[in-house]
Amino acid sequence: MIRHLPLVAVAALVGLSACTVPVRVPAPRPAPIPEPMPAPVVNPQSAKERFVTAVEANGCTFNSGNSDAILAAATLSEGDLGGILTELRAEGRGSIAPGGQGFQLNTGVCA
Repeated sequence: MIRHLPLVAVAALVGLSACTVPVRVPAPRPAPIPEPMPAPVVNPQSAKERFVTAVEANGCTFNSGNSDAILAAATLSEGDLGGILTELRAEGRGSIAPGGQGFQLNTGVCA
């Protein structure tokens, strides 16, 4: 038994020395700060009314010369135009421009 005593003493010293070694734990990283979301673009008018407002601001006629500016101002695509122009004609608020080179409004500012 005395033979095993030095072995137990060495094991105890090794065990105690392991407990005295400082363990370095990395500090927790702070949570990332969320970035605010940009406000959505709100366009309260209907697509048709946005189109009418944009055409009125560009000379009352929609044609190939001003189509890009009007579509951008009204936030519309070319695919939206067919229904809008048909509705405006049916309501009597617009017609094909003289010479067939565009669409002319005849209400509001354009009357």
